[in-house]
Amino acid sequence: MNLPALSAFAVVAFALPVFSQSMTWETTGPSQDREFGNNLVFANGGQGFSATSWSHTGGRRNQSFEAALGVIYPTGVGVTNPGEGMRVPEHQIDNGRGNDWVLLIFEGPVSDVTLTLDPYGTWDRDVTYYTANLDGAVDLSGLSYEDLASLGFDQRVDDLSNRSNEDREIEINPESGTFNAILIGAFQDRPRGPRDIDRFKITGVNTLFTVPEPSTTMLGVMGAAMLLRRRRAK
Repeated sequence: MNLPALSAFAVVAFALPVFSQSMTWETTGPSQDREFGNNLVFANGGQGFSATSWSHTGGRRNQSFEAALGVIYPTGVGVTNPGEGMRVPEHQIDNGRGNDWVLLIFEGPVSDVTLTLDPYGTWDRDVTYYTANLDGAVDLSGLSYEDLASLGFDQRVDDLSNRSNEDREIEINPESGTFNAILIGAFQDRPRGPRDIDRFKITGVNTLFTVPEPSTTMLGVMGAAMLLRRRRAK
């Protein structure tokens, strides 16, 4: 295929209108496999996302990421890192013994993500998150916070709250536009004391998937094919 033909196809493809499809998942239910480094998968029709669990507890002074254990509880997704037990409250996403993280990777570009967090008790509920457009699954083992930018993650965002036993919602809509990955955890900085520890589970995910309009997609493909055929005839 020659360059003019490729250019014609690209013009048609980028001109296709898109629409946003709202999707919601409840990330609660019975526990699944309990192996460190496991991958939790959530689906709703033809769209979904995966969730891997990590902790910044590697090395003697919590210098890097290492694989953690993600578990689906009746109250949401929690994380147990290698230095914790699965007892209450250490099974939550927290910063009590190192920082726990969950990496959500969606099957396509998303925007306007809302995460519902349940502290499962009375705890501080501060959050830190990063967004990115990733080409696929990533292995954070041995990496530090400083390495996230090289993987494509945007700058750190802190979403602060207060100490409470109520659910809270985190709205993620970066200025950079659509994304397909969120790395979220308890507030990244070290707690100042026991009452400053942040703990929660992820109980729900709502987002807008950006997808091409089905009818116009077919028309666009047909139009591109006709352009290519005409150029070949010449």
